[in-house]
Amino acid sequence: MRDLSSVLALLPVAVLLALSWGMARQLGHPRGWMGRRWMSRMLNDANRTMLDAAVEAVDARSGECIVDVGFGGGHTLERLRPIVAPRRPVGIEISEAMVDAARERWGDAVETHLADVVSLPLADASADGVISVNTLYFWPDPAAALREIRRVLRPGGRLVLGVRRPGMMRLVPITWFGFRLRSAARVQDLLRAAGFDVRVVEKVQGELTFVARVA
Repeated sequence: MRDLSSVLALLPVAVLLALSWGMARQLGHPRGWMGRRWMSRMLNDANRTMLDAAVEAVDARSGECIVDVGFGGGHTLERLRPIVAPRRPVGIEISEAMVDAARERWGDAVETHLADVVSLPLADASADGVISVNTLYFWPDPAAALREIRRVLRPGGRLVLGVRRPGMMRLVPITWFGFRLRSAARVQDLLRAAGFDVRVVEKVQGELTFVARVA
């Protein structure tokens, strides 16, 4: 009886960890109906302040090619559409569910691609700006990813990365599964090694915006 009580006492922890594992998988790569319908809305709502900060920081202009790598629910693409018109914003996603949802929502009004950050379907020096928010945690090789982003940016092009401070992230069980958390100093080192000049903005505590330019 005592053993059963011990097992039952641990059950809430086991359920929490199982749910956190499942949510972490969806955040890293949204899949299926849940990814397409629920995660899309959740990503927009949970990351809104960071997404808005990234749009502000990239400082897009009419006619510019602005790319969102890992666009998730598409909040930044929606905001960029009237800014960069008559050009279309470009969205890159590794998740087929997110690409399908974007095409269903916007049709041809947004240029979307199913692709990985280390192999962007864009020509050399073709983009004026790149945004990527809360994706760095899921890049197995961030140095290769940043070199690839550097490749597609024009001279003087802007890269805006949004991440949360690792100390804050570690308090959330979801981040114990598959998240690669890096300090602000480490992210800056990676950006400089890839050929960027970088500054850090923290308008909301714990939410970091790295604003980088091709050096």
